[in-house]
Amino acid sequence: MRLPAARVAAAALLLAGSGCGPGGASGDDRLFVPEGLPNTPWEGEVGVALKMIASTLVEGPSGGALFYAAVKNDGAAPACNAGMMIDFIDKAGQTVATVGTALLSKQLYRFSADAVLACIDPGEVAMAAVTNLPAELAIGELATLKHTFPTFGVDGIVALGGLSVSDVRVQAVTPGDASTYTGTLTNPLDVVARNPSVTIFPVNRVGRPLGAATSSATIDVPPGGSWSFETTTVTDVGVDYAAYPSADVN
Repeated sequence: MRLPAARVAAAALLLAGSGCGPGGASGDDRLFVPEGLPNTPWEGEVGVALKMIASTLVEGPSGGALFYAAVKNDGAAPACNAGMMIDFIDKAGQTVATVGTALLSKQLYRFSADAVLACIDPGEVAMAAVTNLPAELAIGELATLKHTFPTFGVDGIVALGGLSVSDVRVQAVTPGDASTYTGTLTNPLDVVARNPSVTIFPVNRVGRPLGAATSSATIDVPPGGSWSFETTTVTDVGVDYAAYPSADVN
């Protein structure tokens, strides 16, 4: 099997200090929000290695629902090029929306001379953000959510390590309650990292993602090089964060 050059991602859980964001909810211990809204695997998904361990479904600041998830690999092998598909089902039993997105993961593996895969190592946590839910989706009208994680295992892959993020700082935006993140993405690989980006998820005390801030650039980061970034805003910086840098690598 021959795979094209892939856009790959790496993650690092970084200490952000203490304290709550503007909303105050970041200091709680809730793993799933809204509480009482079931979020279960699709039928036939019992026994799969990837498990949803936390999620947030909230109204966005400009209207429309936003969904964030944390997913752990409970298996014994890397889960490569993993994604998430999720159904939003209302109280009448109708599927209001089905959306898919990539899971941002930690480890990079080389499959061939021109193919690099992003994989979730055993015991590691990946995260995802869904910001394109339809405007007609009303959170209060939902009865349940159903999810699955398309992925595959590949024999013969070789671990490369990953991109890294450091010197992250929270920057308040005034006036208002918004904040951005600044920091440095470094490329320790022996290949060029093209079109770098970073996604930072503020989290609460138990690692539930509260939002997502992003930054990207159309540049090349050479081996050993770095890129300084500033993200879009979030309204709650939580008590910690998970940073996921990515780039086109082959």
